[in-house]
Amino acid sequence: TIHIHLKADSMNNSYSWAVHHGLKPGDRVITHKSAFGLIKHHSLYVGMDTDWNAWVIENVAGEGVRWTRLDDLIQRNGRITGIERYYGTEHQRTAVVNQALGRIGLPYDALSYNCEHFVNEVLYGQRKSRQVEVFGGLAALLLAVVVVRSL
Repeated sequence: TIHIHLKADSMNNSYSWAVHHGLKPGDRVITHKSAFGLIKHHSLYVGMDTDWNAWVIENVAGEGVRWTRLDDLIQRNGRITGIERYYGTEHQRTAVVNQALGRIGLPYDALSYNCEHFVNEVLYGQRKSRQVEVFGGLAALLLAVVVVRSL
């Protein structure tokens, strides 16, 4: 049996945060991308490396699906505002992470393959984004109001 003893100063913030919040591979990590939290960013927690860095896979505008250290995600988007637990078995968690890894490099598209589409696809097999559905509905309503007022 190998015992690993870590000093507090050898642990990074992402390690401490992931352990404190009990993150497991397959959990969804949510941050805000806009003022007032109107737009949320979704990423998939995939685990720790041998240097105790916590990692997520995310889909980012202009870059596509990529690896990101949890520390870098927090630094870029601010604090984590939500965690959605994935309640699959260890085998299912491994399959979800492997599906996410297989999508690295796929391009980002705000309307058809954004961060929420990506996470929903690997977790549930459906490219869905509630945010796109809501904003699309609001845009259609706004357009209808403009058309009616112009008559």
